[in-house]
Amino acid sequence: MSGTRPRLRSRTLQGAWARRGTLLPLFLLTVVVVGGVVAVVGFAAAAGTSRLLAVPLLLVGAVAVPATGRELAAARRTEIALARLRGLEGGELFTLLLVEPLLVLLLGAAAGTGAGLVVADLAARAWVGDPMGTPGADVAAAVAVVLVVALVAVLVGMAAALREPLVAQVRGAARPRSSGVASVFAQVLVVVGAVVAVYRARVVDGTQSDLLVLAGPALIGLAAGHVALWLMGTLARVGVRRTGRRGLPAYLATRRLARSADAAAPLRVLVAAGVVAGLAVTGAVQVAAWADETARLQAGAPLRFDLERGTGGDAASVLALTERLDPEGAWLMGAVLVPGEGSVPARRAFVDVDRFDRVVGDFYAGTSAARIAGFADRLVDPASAAGVPTPASRVLVEIAGVSPREEGRLRPRVEVALRRTSGQELRVRVDSELGLDGASRTVSTPVDCVEGCTVVSITLARADDDRALPFLVTDLRLGSTSVLDRPWSPADAPSAAGPGGPVEVAEGLLAPVSDEPLTAVPSRGEGAIPVLVTRTASWDGDPVLESPGGEDLAARVLARFPALPLVEADGVYADLPRAAAGAPPTIPAAEVMVLARDDAPAALLAELAEETGAEARPLARVTEQVRDAAGAAQAQAYLMTAICCLLVALLVLVTAVARQREAWVRDVAALRAVGVDRATLRRSTVVEAVLLLMATGAAVVTGVYLAVALLLGRLGLVLVPEHAVALRTAVAPLPLVLPALLASLVVVVVLWRGREVGGRESAPAVLREEAR
Repeated sequence: MSGTRPRLRSRTLQGAWARRGTLLPLFLLTVVVVGGVVAVVGFAAAAGTSRLLAVPLLLVGAVAVPATGRELAAARRTEIALARLRGLEGGELFTLLLVEPLLVLLLGAAAGTGAGLVVADLAARAWVGDPMGTPGADVAAAVAVVLVVALVAVLVGMAAALREPLVAQVRGAARPRSSGVASVFAQVLVVVGAVVAVYRARVVDGTQSDLLVLAGPALIGLAAGHVALWLMGTLARVGVRRTGRRGLPAYLATRRLARSADAAAPLRVLVAAGVVAGLAVTGAVQVAAWADETARLQAGAPLRFDLERGTGGDAASVLALTERLDPEGAWLMGAVLVPGEGSVPARRAFVDVDRFDRVVGDFYAGTSAARIAGFADRLVDPASAAGVPTPASRVLVEIAGVSPREEGRLRPRVEVALRRTSGQELRVRVDSELGLDGASRTVSTPVDCVEGCTVVSITLARADDDRALPFLVTDLRLGSTSVLDRPWSPADAPSAAGPGGPVEVAEGLLAPVSDEPLTAVPSRGEGAIPVLVTRTASWDGDPVLESPGGEDLAARVLARFPALPLVEADGVYADLPRAAAGAPPTIPAAEVMVLARDDAPAALLAELAEETGAEARPLARVTEQVRDAAGAAQAQAYLMTAICCLLVALLVLVTAVARQREAWVRDVAALRAVGVDRATLRRSTVVEAVLLLMATGAAVVTGVYLAVALLLGRLGLVLVPEHAVALRTAVAPLPLVLPALLASLVVVVVLWRGREVGGRESAPAVLREEAR
């Protein structure tokens, strides 16, 4: 007994070596499938992606391996016949035949596991920035699943040969046969599976990976390949009758395509791989575009500094900060985001729109907010300047009389109420005396507004015992800012006793005749505040904008956008100075930030960072954070699956053409024996290649279109967060056509190289030698 086992192992190895040409494709297929599955599973452990993304590769491999099983059984037809004559049947016969493929599968699994781990580690380092780590039980489980699937596929491939009548097995070479009932049933099952996958995609929410939906692209590809080959076979059978008198090359090509239903079967795997690749490329491109757009909307500008309370972390402080560091408004822009909950209008963003064009420029080009630059001027209101705190050390006032007077003293008093960015209020008073000619006089007084102040009110009065004569305030400056450049209104309502406060005239503020002090306050501007909103925003009544402090303000909608900066797909967008003018302090939930250009002076950015303690977040970092939060690495993992599917399809096609070469050489020799020259045979190969190219290209284009349109949005390649823009799943021209061109090119090159036969190799004498 002990001597029997070495002899059995020796015969097994000798048999495997004798059939190495048949077993080598199985080994390579195992390496590719196991390597791809291990790479996807290993990458999933590092990137947190779904391990089920390898399902299309398993399905393509399961379809490809049975062909090797059939070929292996065909190569051992005589051995099978002898074994059956000796009485071996059922499990014993299967066991005898499975030793060699099982050995090859184990060797291929070992090589594929090593290659897959290397690829997973490289992908994790390149796309995630971290190594893969130690392989776990999930990798071993994945390898075991692939081995079981491959072994079952080999058994399925061998089943037809084992059920073949004994007389046919001892007769010699097998003749081409039409597809059997099992083959037709499998093809119909694939088409039904594709339909069910599409239905599942309609009913699942797409936030979690669904096994059947993930297999859907491969199923659609296989179904498209089945339909294309069925149509090609039908047309070829019609063409045999139509081309008999129109030329020998076309007749020979259509005859070869029509004589067996399985003549071009490997193209089904190629079409499936092309569909998976087209979907993967489309998904990767669109996920990258979605991540870039989402990051631009979240960032608001090329550089973003998030501030905290006490370091410019409220509306008034951030406006004062940007005004002090960048008086020209060329590099910095203040912004506030209130991520309100409960309704879309509660989610609102406020930006210093007056600086928008200089700071942001074309940053939003190509996004859903690309049109926003055209509305910047319409968002800014003349009253906006009141909301911008101004750094200042002095208040300067210019006062003039309305006309010369003959007698009496006129000693105007101007009292300015200011509010610091901290919320503290202070008052400064400027006293002056005008001469009889009423000529203007300029007076100034110091003020402590280093961090910035906002003018709350201006009160005009006269000294006691002065004549009640009118006078003008022709200029009032807080630091370098002219306060009178913005509108002012009387603090009290007009009445029969007077206008209720100073009157705004062309020269400035007029203090009319009055025995009481007159106070002017900043105007809120005329009408409602202009805003931009997303398409999801709605109100029960008239539009209302909540200020950064939570105060309700009447709003006027200028336009609706698919998405807007900072609020993304849900919210309201308004001018910060306009909305903050006279508003309560910024609510604690607000996110206050400074937006900056990426080419801003380094010294300015350093000063901003030092003063606020905030770190700049460039667009690249925001994009990375968006991709990590949304699991966008799944699209890259799916690309790895698609590449492995293409390798499997290429191996299947090359192997099929190589296996058919011997029969092709005999056909060429037979045709040459009856007088058909090699030029005619070469032209028939061209016709056949063109027909296969057209069928393959059309099937891949159709499959990619259907897969992208019906499945892409449900594959869970990215988890779109709440309020984010939706992932676009439109069919792009390049990812649609590129896989079809690649698959067609592979078909032409492989077929042409496989059918290239030398004159000696296909001489008619070959037939006599085989007959001997």
